[in-house]
Amino acid sequence: MTMIPSSDATRTDAEIRARIERLTLEGKIRLLSGKDHWSTYPDVTIGLRPIVLSDGTVGIRGVRWSEEDTSINTPSATAVAATFDPAVAAAAGAVMGGEARRKGVDVVLGPVINLQRSPFGGRHFEAFSEDPLLTAQMGAAMVTGMQAEGVATAAKHFVGNESETDRLNSNSVIEERVLREAYLLPFEAVVAAGGLGVMASYNRLNGTPVVHSAILTELLKEEWGFDGFVVSDWGAIRSVVASASAGTDLAMPGPHTRWADGLAAAVRAGEVAESAIDEKVLRVLRLAARVGALDGIAPLVDRAALPTPPRAEDAAVQRSLRDVAALGTVLLRNEGGVLPLDPVTTRSLAVIGPAARTPRTNGGGSAAVVAPFPISPLDALAGSLPDVDIRYAEGARPSSLLRALTAANGRAPSGDGVVSVEFLDADGAVIGAETRDRPDTLVYGMGYPDGVPEDEVSVIRLRTRITVPEDGDYLLSAAGVGHARVTVDGAVRVDDDLVPINDDAVLGMSLPPQAIVELTLRSDRPVDVEYTYRPAPRTVAALRLGFDTAVPDAARLIADAVDVARAADTAVVFVGTSAENEAEGFDRTDLALPGAQDELVRAVAAVNPRTVVVVNAGAPVLLPWRDEVAAIVLPWFGGQAMGPAVADVLTGAAEPGGRLPVTFPADERGIPSPFPEGGDVVYREGLDIGYRGYARSGAVPAYPFGHGLGYTTWDLGEARATSTNGGIAVTVTVRNTGHRHGRIVVQAYVAHPAAGAEYAVPRFAGATACELDGGAQAEVSVTVADTVSRRWDAATGRWEPITAPPQVFVGTSSRDLRVVTT
Repeated sequence: MTMIPSSDATRTDAEIRARIERLTLEGKIRLLSGKDHWSTYPDVTIGLRPIVLSDGTVGIRGVRWSEEDTSINTPSATAVAATFDPAVAAAAGAVMGGEARRKGVDVVLGPVINLQRSPFGGRHFEAFSEDPLLTAQMGAAMVTGMQAEGVATAAKHFVGNESETDRLNSNSVIEERVLREAYLLPFEAVVAAGGLGVMASYNRLNGTPVVHSAILTELLKEEWGFDGFVVSDWGAIRSVVASASAGTDLAMPGPHTRWADGLAAAVRAGEVAESAIDEKVLRVLRLAARVGALDGIAPLVDRAALPTPPRAEDAAVQRSLRDVAALGTVLLRNEGGVLPLDPVTTRSLAVIGPAARTPRTNGGGSAAVVAPFPISPLDALAGSLPDVDIRYAEGARPSSLLRALTAANGRAPSGDGVVSVEFLDADGAVIGAETRDRPDTLVYGMGYPDGVPEDEVSVIRLRTRITVPEDGDYLLSAAGVGHARVTVDGAVRVDDDLVPINDDAVLGMSLPPQAIVELTLRSDRPVDVEYTYRPAPRTVAALRLGFDTAVPDAARLIADAVDVARAADTAVVFVGTSAENEAEGFDRTDLALPGAQDELVRAVAAVNPRTVVVVNAGAPVLLPWRDEVAAIVLPWFGGQAMGPAVADVLTGAAEPGGRLPVTFPADERGIPSPFPEGGDVVYREGLDIGYRGYARSGAVPAYPFGHGLGYTTWDLGEARATSTNGGIAVTVTVRNTGHRHGRIVVQAYVAHPAAGAEYAVPRFAGATACELDGGAQAEVSVTVADTVSRRWDAATGRWEPITAPPQVFVGTSSRDLRVVTT
């Protein structure tokens, strides 16, 4: 993105200040709260149109969450970080920036640049890494890619928001030095890269709510010189005077915010200075000017001059996302070279696990988007191996949340779509209606259909007719936070309140409670189902209808899978997390795969020595059977093209290019907790985050930070470190000693043994990826980041260089290093 020269910026600010002078106090304050869930107020008197904001970490939802306008679903942040290539992050950002343009979005609420401090964190699939530097590099690159498309970003969540449990009230206790050197580093990098916005988090930081904290002004805006805007996380503003006197500029969502209700009175009472209001309005209007929402001032990027953005269904988008998903896929294990599958010698293949048919392409909560129906890994493998006999078995059901009703069983009364949706007011009158095809994406609390007055909706009613292909026992579920009434052929089967696991408003999207109805159905007798839903107060209105066959006994599911695996040349078992493990609004209580998936893997491996496990998870899980299987593939939440990408990796059409941006633990001992104790989340581990903690304690992880295999072998020659313009560059000769084209990620680490125990541990300092044909060699150079050779002196309040002589290492993971120089 081209930044405005300082002289132009000064003229722009002067023009904006002149417009502010034309506003009354009420007119100014009106601009500091949202008009609705996603947009700000316009003001024609100063040439201001609404600014539209939208979530966007794996795609851009827009103002409606609906299959009627699907969104490009990029691989999760962890998958992008696994490439160790900022250029990939920038390209993913450009895709999302283009999608934001197409959907009329001005501000993308992302990326998430909090650290994966603890693998128990329920939302870590949205975060890049456990390492501050890798997070900083990937986050800054993604921001640059997005903003080149003419949109602004709001990097989140500033700061210390590494836990979901009681996130609205919890207090992150972080030592100043640790805060500076680790958790603020990614935000500092994004600001330096020209990021236009920051989102202030829900949590308190060392006792003070972030939205009230002086850190927003004294550090972010003054010390770092950040001239962008600060938006609150949704509903984070819970006071008038304290928050308005701090550095947050825009309170979302609207229209009923604390500022809208009480800020004018606080100014008139002298409790908040009007100059503070003017400063906030300046920053909001500066944002408007930069994205083209303020008449008469040229935006940073002329959107009209950019190419028309593609859509999620476009072949070029699918191909690009497929390549990125494969590039971020990590091959954790490959004993005996079982992968890639040989299409000549492989005559039969067992494919096992529900994720083979319905993979998780993104996590739950505000990150999720509605993508086109993806090609499943099972179908992609069938297309890649047309001459192979492929047999499928379900194997396990790891989620209690039923699969969504589809057109295979459901039909709306009109005959079009799967369900009809009616919106009723308090008197029971229908004030709007639509037909939907995917009743797992019925999220209305963040935007109702055009013409439906949100404030008047009291009840949402779904209707469908269910048919089944054969007689048998089935399960129907109605989910959502609120009151549910379900009738089947007129008979009331549910009439009860559905209560979530906690009071976080987002649980309606992430993990809605459900009522289950057992049905015995005949193939020749359809049944009419009506689900009447009354949203609970102060929650996101979201509901879903689920339908499936009755759950077989777990032992029977495993036995059927074993039968299929025993008869196959190779067995590929898909395991993973569910919406009950990884989603916004709660943290994980353990790292085990849910349900009987561990038992399934062990049972299959016992009858087929060529067992490959594909782990469909967005963050670390325990793999207790890792030494019992031939291969382990980790595609993360790989986006809408994950299925074909997995097939490409398994068959060797693509190299598994990823390396772990986060440590996979062997067990749960010694892992930092995300759970508040007496309201406090204490960052006791200090700088010993992830692999640093393992190095200091001597504990051995299952798979270390930076680890990843490929389909060829490599040799690293002698390495040398040289000074370059005040920094250090590590140069090493790499040779592909195999016969296949491959990718290696050369990683540099730095330690300062004389600077204290925390700095004696080798810390990630940079990486360079290199691709070579078999037998080829090249010289690879890694630039060591200067941030690894400084530390924060809390006594003086400034950065100090670490003058102790550094040790410089090079290798292919945090536990595979050689000393280059001291």
